[in-house]
This record gives sequence, C-alpha cells and structure tokens, in this order.
Amino acid sequence: MTDENTSQKGGFHFGTVGGNVEVNAGGDIVGGDKTTTTTIQKGFAAEEQKQQFQAQMDQLREALRAVKAEIETSPSLSNDQKEEAAGEILQHVKALKEVKEKTAGLPVGKPAPADVGALVETTLDRAGGIIDKLHSLAKTTGEVAGKVGEFGMKYGPLILSARHLFGLP
Repeated sequence: MTDENTSQKGGFHFGTVGGNVEVNAGGDIVGGDKTTTTTIQKGFAAEEQKQQFQAQMDQLREALRAVKAEIETSPSLSNDQKEEAAGEILQHVKALKEVKEKTAGLPVGKPAPADVGALVETTLDRAGGIIDKLHSLAKTTGEVAGKVGEFGMKYGPLILSARHLFGLP
C-alpha cells in the first residue's frame, strides 16, 4: 500500500507492483457489495420432514376440534358466537385436511407443484389468523380464555414448525 492513497478505507489497495499479485481467500473475492440470492424450495427435503408435517396437520386439526368443543359447551357465549366460531374452526379443519391429502403424495427432495405450494402457504397463513379471532372471543368471557390460551400456546408453534418443514419462511 502506498502512502499517497492513505485516505482509502477497507478492502485491498495495491500500489505499483513489480510482478504478479496472487490473492487466495477461503471464500469469494468480490469487487463492491456482494449480493446473494437464496431460493426457498417449497416441499420436503427428506421423508422424515414429510412424515412430521403430516403428523402436525393431524395435531392442528385435533387442537382445533378440542377448542371447538370447549366453545360449543360454554354457557357464557351466545348461540350466535358459538355457531360463528364453530363454523370458522370447521373451515380450518377441512382446509388442513386438504393440505394433508395434497402433500401426502409429494416426492421428497423435489419442489412441490406451484398450486400445492400456494395451497399450503395460504392455508397456514389463514390458520394463524384463527388464533387472533379466538383471543377476541375469549375476551368476552373468562371461562373460555384459559382454553383459548392453551390452544394458542400449542397451535402457534405447530403452525410455525409446519411452515418450516414445508420450506416456507
């Protein structure tokens, strides 16, 4: 490095070189900012992930059915509140069943077809919204609040884990 360019910061600065310069690094050598692109593959990398995902779909469906039963037997909720919550929960149970069926035949190590990937992502995104709706319902009565809280503690992490297993961010 020469004294005449001491205002330059960072990187490599070569002055006059009387021969060859060889640079050896343990990684990439780039000029300027390095940009990398990460491609997230929707699908299953291994059979174990696929089986775990399938089991989690069943667990999510059972958790939804359990909270539905609690809501339906709650004396502090109106019939309209019970029917609205039960109807929405059933929609999620059916959607998760469809996801399980559509992903059961997917080959591991290959990207999922775009329509299946979109179905899984949309269903899991919507499933996360049910927790917020049930928390709103729980605010109207303390009786249901405990069960909804337990449900949220179990259901939220299952959704995140299922997303990860399928290759979703």
